[in-house]
Amino acid sequence: MRKSLVSLCAAALAALLVTGAAVRADSIPWGYTSASTEVFNTNNPIKTSSIKFNGSTAGATGDSGIIIYNLESTSTAEVGSPDAFAGVPFHLEVTLTDIKAGGKGTPSDTVKFDGTFSASNVTKQSLLPDSYAFASTHGEVVLGSDDSGWRKYSVDIFSFTPPGQPGGAPGSVQAVVHITPSEGPGGSGDPPPAAPEPTSLLLAAFGLPALGVMARRRLKKAAE
Repeated sequence: MRKSLVSLCAAALAALLVTGAAVRADSIPWGYTSASTEVFNTNNPIKTSSIKFNGSTAGATGDSGIIIYNLESTSTAEVGSPDAFAGVPFHLEVTLTDIKAGGKGTPSDTVKFDGTFSASNVTKQSLLPDSYAFASTHGEVVLGSDDSGWRKYSVDIFSFTPPGQPGGAPGSVQAVVHITPSEGPGGSGDPPPAAPEPTSLLLAAFGLPALGVMARRRLKKAAE
């Protein structure tokens, strides 16, 4: 009986830990805004072709995958005189907003990503992506307040899809945002309330069988 009680408590503890972590992650509302930008062909000084990084504004809850940019190609170059993008640099900015942060905290901050994009045979009817590269695909900010708690927002770009030919399929830049409790900037403030410490839960769980044994002994004495 004692062994089965220990097993049940261990199972309940595991469920508590999983559920507690899920609740903390899933209950945090936040939003983001990405600033639009545009890059142009590099083969001549006349800007006849471009790649538009169209930003967006949206909300999310907890850890989420987001599309931070939709990419669109444009060109007036003729088939006989194609343009090219030779390692043209682009700069992306995404502002994250912690919905729970108060006025005395840090409700918003911006992560930045720099990269380069190359494409050839760019005309009104075609675009051949050659390569792309990011200087870094990771960024993070700490948002919140002393009264609502502080949270670290980690942003990781995991997908870059180049656009198709002008008027064709759009491209995209996608990222995943992961949120964890944190101290405030400079180590000030406390992290948001967390689930009970695993050690405390273990002690409580393994204490339950002992309480059951004590209760049965008391009942036995009372019956004698």
